[in-house]
Order: sequence, then C-alpha cells, then structure tokens
Amino acid sequence: MKRLVIDLGHGGHDPGAIGPNKTHESDIVLAIGKELNELLKGYELEVKFTRLSNVYLSLSERAKIANNFKADYFLSIHINSATDSSVRGVEVWQYSNKNDKLNKFSNGLCEDVANIFNARNRGVKQSQKLSVLKNTNMPAALIEVDFISNVNAERDLNVSSNIKAVALVIRDNLIDLFGLEAVASDVLYKVCIGAFKDKNNAINQVKLAKDKGFIDTYIIQNS
Repeated sequence: MKRLVIDLGHGGHDPGAIGPNKTHESDIVLAIGKELNELLKGYELEVKFTRLSNVYLSLSERAKIANNFKADYFLSIHINSATDSSVRGVEVWQYSNKNDKLNKFSNGLCEDVANIFNARNRGVKQSQKLSVLKNTNMPAALIEVDFISNVNAERDLNVSSNIKAVALVIRDNLIDLFGLEAVASDVLYKVCIGAFKDKNNAINQVKLAKDKGFIDTYIIQNS
C-alpha cells in the first residue's frame, strides 16, 4: 500500500504567520488537515499526519517522521504572508521539477485552490532551501494557501466552506497522484419514511412503498 505524510505547518508556541485580525496560520492549516483526514478515509492509502492537534514540531522532526514512515510522497500545508498586504495567490514549492507526477499534482493543486479563492495562481516554484523539502527522502511539495497578510484572504480563510473546499481539492489531486480507488465499504445506509403510533398506518406505508417498487421495505419496532 502506498504511503503519504501530510505536514501541517507550525503549531504549539509557533503560530506561523498572523493575519491583520490575529488569525493564526497554524490554526487554519490544522482545520484543513482535520477535514483532509476525514476525506482520505476509505482509500487504499496509508496516511500519517505530522500533527492533528495544536502541538509544536521542529522542522527536522517533520522530515524524520516522513523518512521513518518511508512515505512515497510528502505534502506540507502552509499559509503565506507578505509585507505588501495587497498580495494574494496560491503557490506550491518543490525541491526540483524532476518528478513528472509530482509536477502534475502541484500544478493541479495550484489551479484548483486558486479557483476557490478567485485568487492568482502563482504557480509551481523550486527551492532547495526549504527544510522539509531538502531533508525528506521522497518527492515533496509545500503548498502556500493564499496570503493571510491580506485582510480579504484572512476573511476567506475563516469561512468553513472554504476550508472544506481546500481539503477536498487536495484530496482529489492526491487521488490522481496515487491513482487511488475508493475501498468498498460494508456500511449500510437506512432510509426512514416515517414513524407511526398505529401499526396499521405503518403497514399501509410499507404497502405503498412496495407498490412504488421499493420491495425491500420493512417495519422496525422501536422499544
């Protein structure tokens, strides 16, 4: 089974970048990570998060987690900041552009996240200085989800539907990267038409449902 490590930047005593209204980068990426953790369940993929709570990890610890886990890919999630508060946009950093599959993943991620915020796609960039890219043994990418230093971006990053949307497009691009298919589930979902004090009304409802073609309809008595 393929393995993935997802790194949620900062945490604990390190809030990361802080927005004009005091939003912490560490809190936003944690919210994205928690959504992503749920979305990745049910796939043939072993996923390890460097953190899923408000704790601090050094950069070397994050790389060590990925290397010890022998991950096939590593993704670090961050929120950007700039001295120019007008700047917005999404960018992804890689150590190099030698892995075609990672290049496709990073480009897709940039485009999809930028569309969520109607912000500039700043593209895929390279750096051999970023610690988690330099010290991980597997293909690695680091996404900067918009600029928290921009007051409008900060507002958008505090909208729960946007957080869910970011997690969803990350999930979808990871599905493509790993070539994943959903695992078959044994979970059954029941549909309830109604509850009746008079059993005859329940029987009539079952007959009506079966006449409409729902032949598996049956009555459950609550104690």
